[in-house]
Amino acid sequence: MASGYGDFKLAVGEAVAGMLKPIQDEFHRLEKDKAYIDGIIKANAEKANYYATKTLRKVQKKVGFPERIR
Repeated sequence: MASGYGDFKLAVGEAVAGMLKPIQDEFHRLEKDKAYIDGIIKANAEKANYYATKTLRKVQKKVGFPERIR
């Protein structure tokens, strides 16, 4: 065997680093775009609130809680 365990580790490390590079590049690009991230958070928070409220109302109805008066 001409190659040792150290060569194998180096090759695996380089292969993993090569596979992760595009992911890391995209992460760094998004990390710099705070407005984009804030927009995604806001949009998804609104969706989450909608579905959570809908689910909570279903549960309250099944449990027998009276409907909320707005």
